[in-house]
Amino acid sequence: MLTATQHQRVDRYLAELAGALGALPESERDDVVAGVREHVEAALTGRSPVTDADVDEVLRALGDPLAIAAEATGDDGTGGGPGAAGVAGAAGVAGSEDGRRRDVPVLQRDWVPGAVVVALLLGPLVLPFFVSFGGILLLPFLLVTGWSLLWISPLWTVGEKFAGTFLLPATGVVFFTFSFMSGGGTEVCSGSGSSDGTYNEACRTEGAVITPIAAWAVLGAVAVVAVVTAVVLYRNGRRRAAELAQSFSTGA
Repeated sequence: MLTATQHQRVDRYLAELAGALGALPESERDDVVAGVREHVEAALTGRSPVTDADVDEVLRALGDPLAIAAEATGDDGTGGGPGAAGVAGAAGVAGSEDGRRRDVPVLQRDWVPGAVVVALLLGPLVLPFFVSFGGILLLPFLLVTGWSLLWISPLWTVGEKFAGTFLLPATGVVFFTFSFMSGGGTEVCSGSGSSDGTYNEACRTEGAVITPIAAWAVLGAVAVVAVVTAVVLYRNGRRRAAELAQSFSTGA
Protein backbone atom coordinates (compact mmCIF):
# COMPACT_ATOMS: atom_id res chain seq x y z
CA MET A 1 0.00 0.00 0.00
CA LEU A 2 1.47 3.32 -1.08
CA THR A 3 1.32 6.40 1.06
CA ALA A 4 -0.09 9.67 -0.26
CA THR A 5 3.43 11.02 -0.80
CA GLN A 6 4.46 7.92 -2.73
CA HIS A 7 1.35 8.13 -4.91
CA GLN A 8 2.25 11.73 -5.68
CA ARG A 9 5.75 10.70 -6.77
CA VAL A 10 4.39 8.06 -9.13
CA ASP A 11 1.67 10.38 -10.46
CA ARG A 12 4.22 13.14 -11.04
CA TYR A 13 6.42 10.74 -13.02
CA LEU A 14 3.47 9.52 -15.11
CA ALA A 15 2.27 13.08 -15.72
CA GLU A 16 5.70 14.00 -17.05
CA LEU A 17 5.61 10.90 -19.26
CA ALA A 18 2.14 11.77 -20.56
CA GLY A 19 3.31 15.28 -21.40
CA ALA A 20 6.29 13.91 -23.31
CA LEU A 21 3.95 11.63 -25.26
CA GLY A 22 1.90 14.55 -26.56
CA ALA A 23 2.67 13.62 -30.18
CA LEU A 24 0.80 10.34 -29.84
CA PRO A 25 -2.96 9.94 -30.23
CA GLU A 26 -4.74 10.06 -26.90
CA SER A 27 -5.64 6.35 -26.90
CA GLU A 28 -2.05 5.28 -27.52
CA ARG A 29 -0.75 7.75 -24.96
CA ASP A 30 -3.14 6.36 -22.36
CA ASP A 31 -2.05 2.80 -23.19
CA VAL A 32 1.61 3.64 -22.67
CA VAL A 33 1.00 5.45 -19.39
CA ALA A 34 -1.25 2.63 -18.14
CA GLY A 35 1.41 0.07 -19.04
CA VAL A 36 4.08 1.95 -17.12
CA ARG A 37 1.76 2.37 -14.13
CA GLU A 38 1.07 -1.38 -14.09
CA HIS A 39 4.77 -2.07 -14.26
CA VAL A 40 5.48 0.22 -11.30
CA GLU A 41 2.77 -1.47 -9.26
CA ALA A 42 4.07 -4.93 -10.18
CA ALA A 43 7.65 -3.96 -9.29
CA LEU A 44 6.52 -2.78 -5.85
CA THR A 45 4.41 -5.86 -5.18
CA GLY A 46 5.90 -8.00 -2.46
CA ARG A 47 7.77 -5.13 -0.83
CA SER A 48 6.11 -4.63 2.50
CA PRO A 49 6.14 -2.00 3.69
CA VAL A 50 6.93 0.03 0.57
CA THR A 51 9.41 2.76 1.40
CA ASP A 52 10.13 6.02 -0.40
CA ALA A 53 13.47 4.51 -1.40
CA ASP A 54 11.65 1.59 -3.07
CA VAL A 55 9.54 3.97 -5.14
CA ASP A 56 12.57 6.01 -6.12
CA GLU A 57 14.47 2.85 -7.09
CA VAL A 58 11.68 1.64 -9.39
CA LEU A 59 11.22 5.02 -11.06
CA ARG A 60 14.97 5.47 -11.44
CA ALA A 61 15.24 2.02 -13.05
CA LEU A 62 12.54 2.97 -15.55
CA GLY A 63 14.65 5.90 -16.66
CA ASP A 64 13.93 9.40 -17.87
CA PRO A 65 10.29 9.80 -19.02
CA LEU A 66 11.61 11.67 -22.06
CA ALA A 67 13.67 8.63 -23.06
CA ILE A 68 10.65 6.36 -22.72
CA ALA A 69 8.58 8.78 -24.77
CA ALA A 70 11.27 8.92 -27.45
CA GLU A 71 11.25 5.13 -27.73
CA ALA A 72 7.46 4.96 -27.76
CA THR A 73 7.19 7.53 -30.55
CA GLY A 74 10.10 6.15 -32.56
CA ASP A 75 12.19 9.30 -32.13
CA ASP A 76 15.11 7.59 -30.40
CA GLY A 77 16.80 6.49 -33.60
CA THR A 78 16.04 2.81 -33.07
CA GLY A 79 13.13 2.75 -35.46
CA GLY A 80 10.74 1.54 -32.78
CA GLY A 81 7.12 2.25 -33.55
CA PRO A 82 4.65 4.06 -31.33
CA GLY A 83 2.45 2.41 -28.79
CA ALA A 84 2.72 0.42 -25.59
CA ALA A 85 4.97 -2.17 -27.24
CA GLY A 86 7.65 0.45 -27.67
CA VAL A 87 7.71 1.38 -24.01
CA ALA A 88 7.72 -2.24 -22.91
CA GLY A 89 11.43 -2.52 -23.63
CA ALA A 90 12.18 0.54 -21.52
CA ALA A 91 9.90 -0.63 -18.75
CA GLY A 92 11.55 -4.03 -18.82
CA VAL A 93 14.68 -2.68 -17.18
CA ALA A 94 12.80 -1.96 -14.00
CA GLY A 95 12.95 -4.37 -11.14
CA SER A 96 16.15 -5.76 -9.77
CA GLU A 97 17.96 -8.79 -11.11
CA ASP A 98 17.13 -10.59 -7.89
CA GLY A 99 13.44 -9.98 -8.47
CA ARG A 100 13.60 -11.53 -11.91
CA ARG A 101 15.47 -14.53 -10.56
CA ARG A 102 12.80 -15.15 -7.97
CA ASP A 103 10.04 -15.10 -10.56
CA VAL A 104 11.62 -17.29 -13.25
CA PRO A 105 11.10 -21.04 -12.62
CA VAL A 106 14.27 -22.92 -11.74
CA LEU A 107 14.43 -25.05 -14.89
CA GLN A 108 14.03 -22.00 -17.12
CA ARG A 109 17.05 -20.10 -15.79
CA ASP A 110 20.26 -19.43 -17.68
CA TRP A 111 22.39 -21.91 -15.69
CA VAL A 112 20.49 -24.92 -17.06
CA PRO A 113 22.13 -25.03 -20.55
CA GLY A 114 25.63 -25.01 -19.06
CA ALA A 115 24.75 -27.74 -16.56
CA VAL A 116 23.33 -29.95 -19.32
CA VAL A 117 26.43 -29.56 -21.51
CA VAL A 118 28.82 -30.28 -18.62
CA ALA A 119 26.85 -33.32 -17.46
CA LEU A 120 26.32 -34.95 -20.86
CA LEU A 121 29.38 -33.88 -22.87
CA LEU A 122 32.21 -33.57 -20.36
CA GLY A 123 31.02 -36.05 -17.73
CA PRO A 124 31.44 -39.21 -19.86
CA LEU A 125 34.88 -38.00 -20.96
CA VAL A 126 36.34 -37.03 -17.59
CA LEU A 127 34.82 -39.21 -14.88
CA PRO A 128 36.02 -42.63 -16.16
CA PHE A 129 39.61 -41.43 -15.69
CA PHE A 130 38.93 -41.13 -11.97
CA VAL A 131 38.00 -44.76 -11.42
CA SER A 132 39.87 -44.93 -8.12
CA PHE A 133 37.91 -41.92 -6.86
CA GLY A 134 34.50 -43.33 -7.73
CA GLY A 135 34.24 -41.69 -11.16
CA ILE A 136 32.54 -44.69 -12.74
CA LEU A 137 29.98 -44.76 -9.94
CA LEU A 138 29.21 -41.06 -10.39
CA LEU A 139 28.83 -41.30 -14.17
CA PRO A 140 25.30 -42.83 -14.22
CA PHE A 141 24.12 -40.23 -11.71
CA LEU A 142 25.61 -37.42 -13.81
CA LEU A 143 24.04 -38.74 -17.03
CA VAL A 144 20.60 -39.17 -15.46
CA THR A 145 20.81 -35.65 -14.02
CA GLY A 146 21.79 -34.19 -17.40
CA TRP A 147 19.07 -36.06 -19.28
CA SER A 148 16.46 -35.05 -16.69
CA LEU A 149 17.36 -31.36 -16.96
CA LEU A 150 17.36 -31.59 -20.75
CA TRP A 151 13.93 -33.19 -21.04
CA ILE A 152 12.10 -31.44 -18.20
CA SER A 153 13.31 -27.93 -19.04
CA PRO A 154 11.23 -26.07 -21.66
CA LEU A 155 14.32 -24.39 -23.12
CA TRP A 156 14.65 -26.80 -26.07
CA THR A 157 12.52 -28.34 -28.78
CA VAL A 158 11.87 -32.08 -28.92
CA GLY A 159 14.36 -32.46 -31.77
CA GLU A 160 17.05 -30.65 -29.80
CA LYS A 161 16.37 -32.86 -26.79
CA PHE A 162 16.80 -36.03 -28.85
CA ALA A 163 20.04 -34.65 -30.32
CA GLY A 164 21.36 -33.80 -26.88
CA THR A 165 20.37 -37.17 -25.45
CA PHE A 166 22.35 -39.21 -27.98
CA LEU A 167 25.01 -36.90 -29.42
CA LEU A 168 26.37 -35.13 -26.35
CA PRO A 169 27.57 -38.31 -24.54
CA ALA A 170 28.66 -39.96 -27.82
CA THR A 171 32.29 -38.82 -27.69
CA GLY A 172 32.94 -40.39 -24.30
CA VAL A 173 31.12 -43.60 -25.22
CA VAL A 174 32.98 -44.00 -28.52
CA PHE A 175 36.34 -43.16 -26.95
CA PHE A 176 36.16 -45.82 -24.26
CA THR A 177 34.57 -48.37 -26.60
CA PHE A 178 37.41 -48.00 -29.08
CA SER A 179 39.93 -48.16 -26.24
CA PHE A 180 38.77 -51.67 -25.41
CA MET A 181 38.33 -52.74 -29.02
CA SER A 182 41.76 -51.60 -30.15
CA GLY A 183 43.34 -53.36 -27.19
CA GLY A 184 41.93 -56.75 -28.14
CA GLY A 185 44.56 -57.60 -30.73
CA THR A 186 47.59 -59.86 -30.34
CA GLU A 187 51.06 -58.65 -31.12
CA VAL A 188 52.94 -61.14 -33.31
CA CYS A 189 56.69 -60.75 -33.77
CA SER A 190 59.03 -62.53 -36.13
CA GLY A 191 62.71 -62.12 -36.84
CA SER A 192 65.67 -63.53 -38.65
CA GLY A 193 69.41 -63.45 -38.26
CA SER A 194 71.79 -62.05 -40.83
CA SER A 195 75.23 -63.21 -41.87
CA ASP A 196 76.91 -60.50 -39.83
CA GLY A 197 75.35 -61.81 -36.62
CA THR A 198 72.60 -59.18 -36.18
CA TYR A 199 69.02 -60.12 -35.48
CA ASN A 200 66.14 -58.22 -37.12
CA GLU A 201 62.69 -58.42 -35.57
CA ALA A 202 59.37 -57.10 -36.90
CA CYS A 203 56.12 -56.99 -34.93
CA ARG A 204 52.52 -56.54 -36.02
CA THR A 205 49.14 -56.58 -34.31
CA GLU A 206 46.68 -59.21 -35.42
CA GLY A 207 43.06 -59.71 -34.45
CA ALA A 208 42.29 -56.07 -33.57
CA VAL A 209 38.67 -55.17 -34.25
CA ILE A 210 39.55 -51.71 -35.54
CA THR A 211 42.82 -50.11 -36.49
CA PRO A 212 44.05 -47.09 -34.51
CA ILE A 213 43.82 -44.80 -37.55
CA ALA A 214 40.20 -45.74 -38.21
CA ALA A 215 39.36 -45.40 -34.52
CA TRP A 216 40.79 -41.88 -34.32
CA ALA A 217 39.03 -40.87 -37.53
CA VAL A 218 35.65 -42.02 -36.22
CA LEU A 219 36.31 -40.49 -32.81
CA GLY A 220 37.23 -37.16 -34.40
CA ALA A 221 34.04 -37.10 -36.46
CA VAL A 222 31.90 -37.95 -33.43
CA ALA A 223 33.66 -35.30 -31.35
CA VAL A 224 32.96 -32.61 -33.97
CA VAL A 225 29.26 -33.54 -34.07
CA ALA A 226 29.07 -33.57 -30.26
CA VAL A 227 30.75 -30.17 -29.92
CA VAL A 228 28.49 -28.61 -32.57
CA THR A 229 25.46 -30.06 -30.79
CA ALA A 230 26.70 -28.68 -27.47
CA VAL A 231 27.19 -25.19 -28.92
CA VAL A 232 23.73 -25.18 -30.53
CA LEU A 233 22.00 -26.42 -27.38
CA TYR A 234 23.90 -23.99 -25.16
CA ARG A 235 23.24 -20.94 -27.33
CA ASN A 236 19.58 -21.77 -27.95
CA GLY A 237 19.02 -22.57 -24.29
CA ARG A 238 20.63 -19.33 -23.10
CA ARG A 239 18.70 -17.29 -25.66
CA ARG A 240 15.36 -18.78 -24.66
CA ALA A 241 16.19 -18.41 -20.97
CA ALA A 242 16.88 -14.71 -21.54
CA GLU A 243 13.60 -14.32 -23.42
CA LEU A 244 11.68 -16.04 -20.63
CA ALA A 245 13.40 -13.90 -17.99
CA GLN A 246 12.46 -10.78 -19.94
CA SER A 247 8.84 -11.89 -20.22
CA PHE A 248 8.68 -12.52 -16.48
CA SER A 249 10.29 -9.18 -15.66
CA THR A 250 7.81 -7.27 -17.84
CA GLY A 251 4.83 -9.36 -16.79
CA ALA A 252 4.25 -10.46 -20.40
